[in-house]
Amino acid sequence: MNLKALLFSFLLTFGYFQYSKAEYRVFLLKISKVGATPESQDFRLVESTLDPAQYRGYYDVGLDEELVYIDTWRCYGRTDGFRPLCPNPKTKAASDTKDQIPSEVPSTP
Repeated sequence: MNLKALLFSFLLTFGYFQYSKAEYRVFLLKISKVGATPESQDFRLVESTLDPAQYRGYYDVGLDEELVYIDTWRCYGRTDGFRPLCPNPKTKAASDTKDQIPSEVPSTP
């Protein structure tokens, strides 16, 4: 391969990556004590880009704690520079619907 072809393929590849869109997945994880009842309030919810297996590898999760996958959604953009994760669109859609429902139903005579 000659130098011009190599340079052309490099520039073409670099240009492609410049305009490609990034996306990531957010996981909602529930961390609770092993054997806790579902009604127990002794848990914490965490939003992370790591699935349950990866999360345990990166963060301290006690041996007596379990990770449960609750929800996931896809976000567009990047997460570098400690940017905040995008909100759950299902929660946003539910709150938008709730805002549209009148608080009082008019009574009919």
